[in-house]
Order: sequence, then structure tokens, then C-alpha cells
Amino acid sequence: MGDPREVPPDQTIRDDSYPVATASLLVAGSETVPDELIRDLLIAEWKETQVAPRPEILVRDERVQVDLRRADAIAVEVESYQERFNGHRHEHVDIEVTLALTIRTAASRARLWALMAEARRIVYRWKLALQPYHSLYFDGFYPEYVGPNVWQGTMRVRLTADAIPEYLRRVEGEESPASDPGVSGPPPQAQ
Repeated sequence: MGDPREVPPDQTIRDDSYPVATASLLVAGSETVPDELIRDLLIAEWKETQVAPRPEILVRDERVQVDLRRADAIAVEVESYQERFNGHRHEHVDIEVTLALTIRTAASRARLWALMAEARRIVYRWKLALQPYHSLYFDGFYPEYVGPNVWQGTMRVRLTADAIPEYLRRVEGEESPASDPGVSGPPPQAQ
């Protein structure tokens, strides 16, 4: 199988050799920005239909306001980022990132559920192949009817990566491993 676009849209991609084109993965050594990764995945994979037209997909606080009369909106935000050490000598790290996708529409309650269904289809399709994580989970959808002619719901997804070697999580910056980054100047000389 070559390009993931050749896989039918209802089948899971099981090969993690297809990275999503996102800014934080373009530079070697950069930390992945999870909400940008999910935003760019939704933008790239959205299959526009009459019941679920392409919404405006953005990271929370990218834009202050979206006109719901022109387009529906999905705002992606990281709710939590956790790392847990495991192994006899704490040599591995498990990573879990919880994200909220807030879906808003002024069209109808049915449109809200159709937008959620398309986003969920993308999550199911990429559940085993989203680099640099091992798994992408759909954790549920919570409708929040906020007022007349506005429908909103929050979809929760989770990214996980287990047993990552701890040495791969070190970020080498300008600091030297032989010096304390909290102390300025040369290290003290032995007497």
C-alpha cells in the first residue's frame, strides 16, 4: 500500500509510515504540538458531504471569532499532557494526551451529529498510525445545547505512546549536560 489516500476512507490505516503534514513535525528535534497535529489531520482527511460540509478547523485561540452563518467550526485544544515513567530503573516513558474538539454549528442538531461522525471516522481510521504516537482513541461525545439556533458538543480524543525510551525524551538545547542550567557561569573548581 502506498499513499494513505489510496486506502478506502472507511478502513483503518495500520502502517505508521505516513506522517501528517504539521508544522511541528517538519523540523527534526521539535516537540510535537498535539492540538496542531489533530487539527492538521482533520483538515487533511475530511471528506466533505452534503450532511457534513467541511467546517473551519482551528486550534483554540487561533482566532477569536468564527461566523457560524458561513461555516461550522471545530476548535481543538489540549486538556492534559501526562508522562509516566515505568520500568525497573524508570528507563521508559508512557505519554498520554487528552484533547477536546469543540464542535459548533448554527445549522441543526443533525448537522452537529454529522460533523461529530465525520471527525470520529477520521479518528478510527488513524487510530494505529498517527506519528509520533502509538494510538489515537475516541473517548466520547458530549452534546451541550447552548441556546436557540446554536448547537455545540465536545468530542474527546486521546493520544498515547507507551514504553518510549527515556533517552529519546531528552531535549538537547544550549545547556551542557555537565552543567546545572539553573546556575550561571563556569562550574566551581575543586580545591
